[in-house]
Amino acid sequence: MKKILLGLAVIVFCSNLSSNASAGYVYTAQDSKPVYSQSLQITNMPSGKYLKYYNINTERIGAGFIHLSKAEEKKFLKTLTKDEQENYKYVKKIQKLISQGDWNKVFTKYPNFLPAYLQYYDINYGKGNYAEALSILQKIKNLDARSQVFNPDLINYSFGILNFLTGQYTMALNYFKMYENSGDDFIISSLANCYYSLGNYTAAIEYCMKLKKLEYKDKELLYSAYYNLKNYTQANKYALELLKENYNYENLMRVQASNSNNSTKLSYCYKAREIASLDKEIFEVNRIISNLEQKKLDASVSNLTQFVKVPKWSDIEKQIPENVSVSEISNKQDEFFKSANMYLTKYKGQQLTNAFNSLSQDYNNYIQVKQNQYYQERQLQAQQELVEEQQRNNMLQQEILKEQQMRNYLERQHFYYMSRPYYYSGPRYYSWW
Repeated sequence: MKKILLGLAVIVFCSNLSSNASAGYVYTAQDSKPVYSQSLQITNMPSGKYLKYYNINTERIGAGFIHLSKAEEKKFLKTLTKDEQENYKYVKKIQKLISQGDWNKVFTKYPNFLPAYLQYYDINYGKGNYAEALSILQKIKNLDARSQVFNPDLINYSFGILNFLTGQYTMALNYFKMYENSGDDFIISSLANCYYSLGNYTAAIEYCMKLKKLEYKDKELLYSAYYNLKNYTQANKYALELLKENYNYENLMRVQASNSNNSTKLSYCYKAREIASLDKEIFEVNRIISNLEQKKLDASVSNLTQFVKVPKWSDIEKQIPENVSVSEISNKQDEFFKSANMYLTKYKGQQLTNAFNSLSQDYNNYIQVKQNQYYQERQLQAQQELVEEQQRNNMLQQEILKEQQMRNYLERQHFYYMSRPYYYSGPRYYSWW
């Protein structure tokens, strides 16, 4: 089973790769004069004079603006030259747009401001927007070409990760192969994952075998690669190792899937069903159990000298309505095969035929009861929906009636005032003499 594991961890480059820039400087109210890394004092590089206001993360691509309190900022500004103060205001202006999430305006008005791209990259990578992060990474590489704040190896490795996460496995492979001879296990494991994703299972196995130590995820890859190559003996070996490390449903199913002995497969299936937590897992394992149990039952009947029609669970199961719970289906399935196997050992000839017929009839009766319940439930549901629909129609009719009454009232009022024009004339004066 394919596992994409590279995207689950934060990108941390190999420890033998050097950093070319400072992680930044955090200002406090007690600072009298900030001391900047010399690597950030490159005046001819794009955004060079602004990078000192950020904590630059050179182990994973990102930058964080150094926020100061009002008191800290007031004291800090006194330490800056006039030009530096203008630069700081410029940075704060951009950061305000960033805080508002107005990235379109940021990149339109400040297309070469590296810290903005670093922050946007970090946000998208963190949210799993890997295609957008990949696009931004190319811009970062271009802007960083002169300054080299980031180690080029880290940039290339990040391209490899993002190409893998966006399904561009050949491109990812090309980036990872640049560091194939580094001796780093994570690089070798990444290459194995790329080959596996490209369907080259043999190469994936070869690279896994170069690892100094197999991690859990590497054993998962080896199991899947061997299984896809139909080398079930080797697949079963790694399935058992995985199960030893993590006793769970998935690993129990891996062991049974790669085992050639049906009795052993059944044993692991029943164990898997015991710890299954999801209905879809129980449905999946029940399907395998019923197939194996039916094969065992058919094989036992085939050894009999007389002809006996074998009841089939699959014929029963497909008639069970959807309102029956998965746990009830499991119990009925187990009862069916338990009863069928008991009859095989207890009866012969016509008695066995009669017993099987009785078993089929019992389950037909069970299905009929469940179907009747299902149809009654559906009928009640339909009636309830009809009542609810009628209630909605009644409410609608009442609203229409109220609206019509209001219209009639307004029309009467309008007619009343229109029939008395003196209400609309100016003030009148009356004389009593």
